[in-house]
Amino acid sequence: MFIVVGLYSLLMVVSMVYAQAGVAKLTAERCSRCHSTARLCDKLGNRSAEVWQQTVKRMVSNGATLSTDEATSVADYLSTAKPGSKPLCQ
Repeated sequence: MFIVVGLYSLLMVVSMVYAQAGVAKLTAERCSRCHSTARLCDKLGNRSAEVWQQTVKRMVSNGATLSTDEATSVADYLSTAKPGSKPLCQ
């Protein structure tokens, strides 16, 4: 039983790490069409989740190509990413 729980926990952690990396890559790809990623990286850790949500919403209204789910994921990622986070801040 402990082995099953341990394996499940490990799989959950690995899947979250890959999901986080995917959102970071999506953020870098879509946002760098108009801004340098350095501009985003300078703001990591300094803005609340609400401010990032408003910012991403504004960027979508200005033409950023993000679906509703992608915009939510990007805003969530930006609100929790630490300064210097890779692969966004390389």
